[in-house]
Amino acid sequence: MHAVSRRLLHGSARPLARLIDSSVSVAPEYGRTTPPEPPTQPFPTPVHRPPRPPLPATHKGPVRPGSATVHEAAAAPAPPPPPTRGPIRPGAPITPAAPSTIAQTPAQDEHERAVSFDLFLLRTLAQLSERNASAATRPDERREWADLESLLRQQREREGHVAEDVTLEYESTPGPARRIRVDGRSGVEQPVPAAGGAEMQDGVVVVAHVLGGADTRVSICSGFAVGKASGEEGQLICSCAHTLESMRQYLRPSSSAVPSATFVLASSGHVYTVSSLTSSLSESDLLLLRLSPTPINPSATPILPLRTLPINPYPPPPSARVSVHRYLNPLSRLRRKLQRLPEREWDEGRVAEYKDAIGRTAEVGTYDHLAAMWLSCCPTPGSSGGPVVDQETGSVVGITRGSTHQHGERQRYGFATPAERLFELFRLPGFKTTAERHAERAAQQAREEEETGETRARGSRAQGQ
Repeated sequence: MHAVSRRLLHGSARPLARLIDSSVSVAPEYGRTTPPEPPTQPFPTPVHRPPRPPLPATHKGPVRPGSATVHEAAAAPAPPPPPTRGPIRPGAPITPAAPSTIAQTPAQDEHERAVSFDLFLLRTLAQLSERNASAATRPDERREWADLESLLRQQREREGHVAEDVTLEYESTPGPARRIRVDGRSGVEQPVPAAGGAEMQDGVVVVAHVLGGADTRVSICSGFAVGKASGEEGQLICSCAHTLESMRQYLRPSSSAVPSATFVLASSGHVYTVSSLTSSLSESDLLLLRLSPTPINPSATPILPLRTLPINPYPPPPSARVSVHRYLNPLSRLRRKLQRLPEREWDEGRVAEYKDAIGRTAEVGTYDHLAAMWLSCCPTPGSSGGPVVDQETGSVVGITRGSTHQHGERQRYGFATPAERLFELFRLPGFKTTAERHAERAAQQAREEEETGETRARGSRAQGQ
């Protein structure tokens, strides 16, 4: 119960005022006055106006003198409805359907192409699963692709593993035959045939992690070919790790029967599967994926090997001009070719600064740990794992990771992993392990013993003659 206020609100003297309630007080003579009569019409009567006729679709302003009025345009007969499509009688003329006047926006077109690309990947996964089920009855046929559960397990087991069968060379200033083009065309500035006269195709690829079943998921990123492989195994693809990690939350303990795979799409249209995960460096968001030797969709187009990209071990200084690879939907390649658009797109920017592992500013040329490279341009979705190319040298100086705006930063910056961190997953050029040195020493001793034995045998034959 609230306290009663004793403050008098009326302006008359205190003896002539009386308290009505806690907030209003009036004079005694005011209570004997006759109250005013209520109004006869408390609210004005609303005016009902006839509805305005709708404007025609072609009306864009006031009606010009001498032209049809709005009412005449509204009273014009409606266009006849489109003819219904029924069974066509033999010999009857066929009336073509009227073209749609609703033009789709570029965003809607891009969304439709993205959905079509996801459906293409899911159909490819279904066909691959059917092929695997039919091959289970033939023990001589070996499965050449790994599912997502196997790749995630290999990522944990092979963290920081050094690839022994692949070498990665230092290419800080590659020649014209190795420099990456950033003018919209794929490939290098002066392409030359590879060893043996074989041609090569662009090494930048699209990596897609696909999960089938009732809850389908598709995670798309970019990648590029690296290293020189020894043997007949598939090539190595460098990509980002967070896209594969994002699929972990959708895998259930009972999802072993659910089909899943990782596809790599080359610029020639061939689709490769990933047979294994060679190494990973989660701190730097790096993965090394091993491709299958042959694509799963052989066609009349010749199968060309992927051209490896030159990797620069020296990070460029701040304010250096770089080009960041932009992801393009593979299904839009034909449309871009017909419209004479460039095959690839690059976002131009500069190196803003470097950060260490805890977010402090790091300096190039010192003992500071360069954990991230901040860029003035923001990468587009799907560009993670793609190359960051130095415009001066034409070599890869970073691997795209994402945008700081997506992690709560007010300013929009792109950030990437410096390319020097990629060399931690390969042997140093010219470096030999202890096991290799022992093996070479043993082979040299065996050759010397064989030569000594042959010399003794020739001497004994000469004495016998």
